[in-house]
This record gives sequence, C-alpha cells and structure tokens, in this order.
Amino acid sequence: MDLSLDRMMEFVDKWGAKGDFPVIHVVGTNGKGSTSTYLTYISIESQLKVGTFTSPHFISPRERITIDGNMLSEDEWCRIANMVMTIVPDIGLTYFELLTCMALVAFKEHRVDLAVMEAGLGGRYDATNTMDPDLTVFTPIGLDHEKILGSTIELITADKADAMRDGGMAITSIQTDEVMNVLEARADQLNVNFHHAEKVAEIADLSPSLSGEHQKQNGHLAVCAWILFCNSRGIEFNEAHVCEGVKRAFIPGRLQTVKVDRTYILDGAHNIHAFKALEIELQRAAIVPDGIIFSCMKDKNIAPVKDILFRLTNGPIIACGIPENERACPHGELAQRLGPRVQPASSLDEALSLLPSGDGTILVCGSLYLLAAFYTKYPRFLK
Repeated sequence: MDLSLDRMMEFVDKWGAKGDFPVIHVVGTNGKGSTSTYLTYISIESQLKVGTFTSPHFISPRERITIDGNMLSEDEWCRIANMVMTIVPDIGLTYFELLTCMALVAFKEHRVDLAVMEAGLGGRYDATNTMDPDLTVFTPIGLDHEKILGSTIELITADKADAMRDGGMAITSIQTDEVMNVLEARADQLNVNFHHAEKVAEIADLSPSLSGEHQKQNGHLAVCAWILFCNSRGIEFNEAHVCEGVKRAFIPGRLQTVKVDRTYILDGAHNIHAFKALEIELQRAAIVPDGIIFSCMKDKNIAPVKDILFRLTNGPIIACGIPENERACPHGELAQRLGPRVQPASSLDEALSLLPSGDGTILVCGSLYLLAAFYTKYPRFLK
C-alpha cells in the first residue's frame, strides 16, 4: 500500500482515455459492494452495458472486474494485465492500482455505457479516485481503518469526502450528524450539487433479494443515485426496470444463509456499524446462533464489537486464523484479545472441526477473507 495518486495519474495520462465513459464512484465504509451491485443490475435491466469494479474478491481476482455482471475470461484478463504493464512498465503500480488500471482498460475496450467503481479504502488517495465521476455516492461512513484514514470519524469522513469533484454531483445515504457535517461542508467548498437520498425519491416496490433492513437502505440509495444519473444523461427513468434490478441483484456474504452439514449464516460484518446491523437482523429473525467462527485483520480494533459478539450466541466462539493471508490477525493472538471464552483455530477446517455436533446454526463473520476461505471450500455458494 502506497497512498498517493501519482502512479495512477501517470497511467491515465499515458493511456489517454479519460472521459470515454461515465463513472459512478461508490465511497463509504459499509454497503459499498451491495450498492455497487444494485447499480450494476439496475443498469443491466435498463439495457445499458455496465462495467463494475469491486473489492475484495473471494476466490479469483477476476471477480473484481465484470462486464454486465460477468467476469472476463482468463485469456482476456492476462492480455489486459500485460497491456497495462506495457503502457506503464516502470512506475511500480501497487496490486490494487494494477487492478484498477485493468478495469479502466476493460471498460474502454468493451465500450461500456457506465462504469460503477467501488472505492477500495478511503477516497482522497484511493486509486479509483483518478477518474472524474459523473456522480459520487456515499454509503454509510463509520470508524474503520483508523490507522490509515484517521483516528476520528471526522478525519475518516474528510478523507472520503475528497472523492467529490469541484462542481460535481454527489448523493449520500443516511449518516450520523458528525459525518453529514463534514460531507456538507466539503461539498459547499467544492460547489458540489449535493443530495440526500431520503429527499430524492421513494420507491414503494423495492424488494431486495439480499436480507436485512440495511439492504433496503442500500437499494434505495442506488435507486436515488440512478435517478440523478438518468437526469444528468437524459436517460428515461423506468421504475419497473429499477425494481427488477434491485430484486435480481446478488452479492455473497451479506446475511447469506446456506446449508451444508448444518446451517451457516455468512456475513462480512467487520466493524461496529456492520455488527450492530447484524445483531438487529438476527434479533428480527429470532435467530440465536449455536456458535460463531470469527476472524479479523491485524489492524482492526475489535474492542467495540466484542460485547456484540458475545451477545449473539451462548455457544462456542472460535477465533479463526487465515493462514494464506499475512494481514490476518493470528488465531492465538485474536483469541487472547477476545478473552477466555474464545477458542483458537489455525484455519477454517480446524474451526469447523471444533464445532459441536448436531444440525444447529453457525455464524461465520468478521472478515470477507474468512468468507473467502468458506467459499473456496464450497464455491457453489458464490452464486
């Protein structure tokens, strides 16, 4: 990780295709992937060719770049990667920058009508912040990546707010007062046409296939963003297409329930905002998991989520390692940080072996990388 935009700007300058397609830039802490997915399927239902860039992936990095929801072939993936390295052979692109450049090349080659680009981390120096978006979309912002973006919610928001463009357009989901104050102040400074989703429109028939009240909020944000995009581009807004797109949209690991030897609930909750939403939804469904498998990255502050984690189950809590991920918190250290009630497991397989016998319900949560280990073992649940 090297937080600057110099390398990305050099690529875009040499590549010379800035402005070849409109961009909706999705920025925030929680709900970015879901909101991007809703926008993708709304675009597909509206007969627009859409390129989507999201992160992270579960099994293959090819998941991050799609055209109309479909991954590139392996041959095309390799060809585009080589093309990027031919354009800028010596500038030292980071991993995420390389993938971002590849997405831009793929979108141009496929002549997309729209690119939906999810920010990776922050906004100010995120590689996706190189293009000039038609619209910046802010999903709920909370405390996360404090060691990189800042130790307070105001500093984190200020970083993400810098994704807006001078004289541009932006829309936000519901935010806390502290977050909204920073976003609105920055929008005023940049003369941004700034919108609040709850004031743009209400669509009565939104029925996301993804579970949870927060998914209705994400779907509504995507619809309101779509309305603004259509208005700016002279595209006819079709409510039936929008509702069908929201209904069709699917993204793994968002309160996803699957059945193997027992029932598993897979959720990528990894910060306090996401864990509160998870707790609310489990309570709403009257589900008390019989056990939890949990993991997180080394840089995560797990103190805010410990109480929720312990409230969710009366059964075992297993601190799971992710051996192939050097950023993951070691299982022994994680168990120690969580407390004596928690058992360590070096891998997902070991964690599964420690579960009590029976056909109960197990919650797997805390990191999308832990979910990636689950999907690697059971790839059928990615679709």
